[in-house]
Amino acid sequence: MTRFSQLYCLWAVGSIGLAVSMSERPAESLTRLLVIGFLVLQIVLRPVLVKSFAGLAPRWRFIVFCTLLAAVVEGFHMCSMPVFLSLRIGRETTLLQGFQYYVLDLLLTIPAYVVICAVIWHFIQRYAYTLWQYIVLVGLAQTLGDGGIWYFLGAPLMLAFLPYPMTNYHAMNILPFLAVRAQLRPERSAGLRAYLVFPAVIGTYFVCGSLIQLVGRAWGLTAS
Repeated sequence: MTRFSQLYCLWAVGSIGLAVSMSERPAESLTRLLVIGFLVLQIVLRPVLVKSFAGLAPRWRFIVFCTLLAAVVEGFHMCSMPVFLSLRIGRETTLLQGFQYYVLDLLLTIPAYVVICAVIWHFIQRYAYTLWQYIVLVGLAQTLGDGGIWYFLGAPLMLAFLPYPMTNYHAMNILPFLAVRAQLRPERSAGLRAYLVFPAVIGTYFVCGSLIQLVGRAWGLTAS
């Protein structure tokens, strides 16, 4: 590991450990622990998972793999912060209701994840990113695009805990990148244009998020 990756991992462990230990919201802590556990499981099962998608062309391998992982991560948030508060699964929620809420959440979010993953694919196919460049740059873009930019503008001191929400996106985008990295175009370019993935992903989240809010409200769901 590079010095940067070591520092990032230490920052992540420290900030997540502190946030979970100080949290007064057990549902949010449970979500975070499930996400981290899922990420660790992906690393352990990487050869098996990557082989499962080997029959797909690299583009679809990345998009499908990334979207499926996002669907699982979305499920972990059903008890804490689903796409709409009216879909939150609590102790009083029946098994059937919980399943219906999760399906509704996925109907709203999966199309957005397909578009977001396609945008990320566009950049990784054209520009050369190191693994840790990709992990931090794309993870941060997704975090800020998915509402984080407004949260951190209102509470800038919480930037100290930035790896805490970024784990959501690490758990959905790292393994798909590793699954296609060897098949990406060898003539990919480097340079400042590679960083355009940052505003592109944030902008895509804004557009998709606005459409989700419109559709959700049309369906009678309360705003998140």
